[in-house]
Amino acid sequence: MRNGDKTLGRDSQSRRQFLTRGLSVASAGAMLGFAGCIGGDSGDSDGVQVGGIHDLSGATSDVGQPTGRGTRDALKWVNQNEDLSFDINHDWVDYAYEVPQAQNQYDSLTSGDNPPVIIGWGTADTEALAPDVANDEIVYISASYSDKLLAEDTQYNFFINLDYTSQGRAHAKWIADNDPDAKVAMIHNTTPFGKSPVDGTESYAEELGLDVGDNITLELAANTADTQVERAMDNDIDYLIHQNTAAPMQVLLSSVSDLEADLTVMGLTWTVDEFRATSAADAFEGVRYVNTNKTWGQVEEAAPDGWQIIQDSFEREGHDMSNPEIANVNYVRGVAHALLAVEAIKRVDDDGGDIRSGAAVREKLLELDDFDARGLLPVTLDYQEGDRRATMFGQTYEVSDGNMVPDQNIELDRREEWLP
Repeated sequence: MRNGDKTLGRDSQSRRQFLTRGLSVASAGAMLGFAGCIGGDSGDSDGVQVGGIHDLSGATSDVGQPTGRGTRDALKWVNQNEDLSFDINHDWVDYAYEVPQAQNQYDSLTSGDNPPVIIGWGTADTEALAPDVANDEIVYISASYSDKLLAEDTQYNFFINLDYTSQGRAHAKWIADNDPDAKVAMIHNTTPFGKSPVDGTESYAEELGLDVGDNITLELAANTADTQVERAMDNDIDYLIHQNTAAPMQVLLSSVSDLEADLTVMGLTWTVDEFRATSAADAFEGVRYVNTNKTWGQVEEAAPDGWQIIQDSFEREGHDMSNPEIANVNYVRGVAHALLAVEAIKRVDDDGGDIRSGAAVREKLLELDDFDARGLLPVTLDYQEGDRRATMFGQTYEVSDGNMVPDQNIELDRREEWLP
């Protein structure tokens, strides 16, 4: 599509329509709406540039679309509603989960004056860009929560969630506390995103005294997981800890159901959302999940300040509150990503600093002690110099009757040896 084309597909269909149509139809429709889309909200040329690298049509677009939409909607809301001395200019691209395209967007964003902040996406591309980000002193807020981004040489990388490995550890801790004689195995795709939590999760599970089986691979584009489930059954696995997105999670759960496997699947942060939990309620029943931003239902019920941003954005953009393909945990997550960038820039401005300086923005992120994305996060974030883990808190959920029901809060130790 043309540069500047921001076609985002249809937003207004009833929940019943979305819950009754097939997964393949939904995916095909999404691809038609997003493939090759490039666009941006350039706004005032005197504004502050916050770049964007989103996956709207690639291998992780099932979760990338609502997340990216939440980010873009929130930044637009800020420009229209916040009493700031600057506007946010958001030059974004759909990089289709392709590292070279992410590099191209980064090169474009840095061809003149460097932006102070970029809101990025995947693990492979974020890790690949990390040296440039550090050298150019650009705060890079990613949707990748890989603990490799916490290394000493990635000082400008930040994210809002419990890192992937610690998410896996949280599940392992729950198993050890509730079913200590169980056997557990990781299941994951073979991208850097998929492999990120495997070693650390397995090591911690062994430390807790759990029986750990060999890990199993399930790719992002998988259309069946029968072989993987049969392997888990042959190895007497009781719990599979799954690092993937929601689409392959549904594939895995369909095979678990078809094969009548007696095992519990536990998903990391991208594997469960309200769309999948409701549209495939039988398959997702009993699935466990961990995350560190609130679900759509939690935010709607509590109605914090961040909920007003979501409500206003849905009304402005014509989104449908009854459409769980948009109205879900990942949209909330995208809003939180945007608000982190805005909060840090605002604090630089309030102190009379240079709002176009990534170094100044980074300094303000490290000073945060009360940021919860206006109530969209269950805890405040705690970045520290030398330890940019946002939190050690994990909220666990269990899917019941299509609902993501909050269960146990797990607070892990902030161990120095867990840093890369």
